[in-house]
Amino acid sequence: MTRVIRKAVILFSVTAAVGAAAGFAATRGGSAGVSPPDVALKGNFSIAQAQAFADFPLYNAGSSMDGIPLTAVVHSTGASTSVSFLYGDCHASDDMGCALPLEIQVWPACIRNPSLYQSSRPGGLTPGATSVRGVPAASFEGGSRLEIQTGTSTVVVFARTPDVAMQVASALRGVNLPVQASDRLPQPAAGALDGKLGCG
Repeated sequence: MTRVIRKAVILFSVTAAVGAAAGFAATRGGSAGVSPPDVALKGNFSIAQAQAFADFPLYNAGSSMDGIPLTAVVHSTGASTSVSFLYGDCHASDDMGCALPLEIQVWPACIRNPSLYQSSRPGGLTPGATSVRGVPAASFEGGSRLEIQTGTSTVVVFARTPDVAMQVASALRGVNLPVQASDRLPQPAAGALDGKLGCG
């Protein structure tokens, strides 16, 4: 459970190219899923790989979000899989690492979904029910974490404030599917909300 609900802790410094933020702040996200050419993304996954990814739909906020550039893409595999789009940088001062200002994780809904957070379970969380662009969502951690159910994906936004989390949700666009920031998001697939959606 810990791996499912925790924000990733970054143990390395992710540094954006000088001037990248200024060049893309006005576009509030840039073009869908595309990184500016002068930024060398870190991580183990490229935008091209994310665009070709076929396991489940991916979303990000484009090449930058309000001046914070996309700096890394990470594909986590193993018992559970996810793709994370990391924005901004941080410099760890100790072995505990540090958290970036913005992170968008995308999980298959068969692995991460609202059934995991039933408050009747020991240690269960009580989400704040809301909706984002026509689909169900839940807020946690005072609203700075937002989990959005769309299609066969769960999009998890980690931000520093609830307002920023909602701004990011409004800027989401498809990386490997044709969904623009101005579009309503696809409705959750059957079984995605109650944990009955099968993987594969």
